[in-house]
Amino acid sequence: MSHTAPPRPSILTSALAGLAALVVGLGLGRFAYTPLLPALVTAGWFTPGEAAGLGAANLISYLAGAMIARPLGRVVALPVLMRGSMLATAASLLVCGFKPGLVVFGTMRALAGVTGGVLMVLGPPSLLAAVPPARRGRMGGIVFAGVGIGIVAASSALPALLREGVPTAWFGLAGAAAAFTAIGWRGWPPSPPPPPPHDGTAAQPLRWLVIAYGVNAIPVIPHMILISDYVARGLGTGIAAGSAAFVVYGIGAAMGPIAGGWIGDRLGFRRTLDLAVMVQASAILLPAVVPTAPAAFLSALFVGSLTPGIPPLVLNRAVELAGPAGAARFWRAATIAFALGQAFGAWGTAAAFAWLERHPPLFVAGAVMAVISLGLLPRDRAPDR
Repeated sequence: MSHTAPPRPSILTSALAGLAALVVGLGLGRFAYTPLLPALVTAGWFTPGEAAGLGAANLISYLAGAMIARPLGRVVALPVLMRGSMLATAASLLVCGFKPGLVVFGTMRALAGVTGGVLMVLGPPSLLAAVPPARRGRMGGIVFAGVGIGIVAASSALPALLREGVPTAWFGLAGAAAAFTAIGWRGWPPSPPPPPPHDGTAAQPLRWLVIAYGVNAIPVIPHMILISDYVARGLGTGIAAGSAAFVVYGIGAAMGPIAGGWIGDRLGFRRTLDLAVMVQASAILLPAVVPTAPAAFLSALFVGSLTPGIPPLVLNRAVELAGPAGAARFWRAATIAFALGQAFGAWGTAAAFAWLERHPPLFVAGAVMAVISLGLLPRDRAPDR
């Protein structure tokens, strides 16, 4: 008896699946919380410290998702795991709309963090491994643009939804997550790519790249959690302006990966990564130095562009140092290091904000951490391959 292999999904279908996964797992499941935070505080759902802590719960749980993604991928078929993760994210947003208690709400935010980690670790590399090398750049640009698209969609819709109440905003996010889950239902390969053979070359610079990448996860956390609250309450411009700031953040996030890849192809990824982190440090510091709404919006644009823009630069830098096989092995360690950095940054941001209830000191601390990560980046030149 002969078995006919199922037809491979088209590249466009696969790209849309990856885009939808990052829209749901990161754009809606994680980043949409930022423009909602001031509304949760204003409506009396939570105190400022509790609201920041709930944002941190999502980031900390992302670490768990990143760590269990590979083991889960070995026992659960990839399409089932991706679809289940997107559905679980949508369900967590739905439950939040019913105004559960602090524990249940925190559990839902943690669930969205875990599923976001699984979608991020397994989704993009599985899709990129299943397409011809000549098309991986375009595929990656579409997939990673999903983060920014989710942020823009959520932040654009939230002001209107919030006029009907905080529960309506959560229900709207849940509905959007369900719609993108349907868009991304097809297009997944049957399994993630197998681990590559160990490549011992460039081990030392890759270790420094992992460390630098993990440290670089910390400085973006204050913006990720608090930039909308800073504009809305810190500058006194209101919730609509806070949501608009995160729309700008999302526009940057949609453009960052594509722009970074274009520049990297021309300057090389070592120089481009250095330049990106220098711009990142300056943009993070800007609202603390110039406490005005225009400065905050400009900061949101650049920090937003580099939040999803730096990861593909790091991955391509690893390819320069160790080739595709070594970079593939590196990506899992780098993702876990990044999640650890985010977990530490989320805990520190929540604790500091609950104590200070002021935003500028956190932006200054973030800029300092970005400069530290710049100093840790390896300066080794890429060997001829």
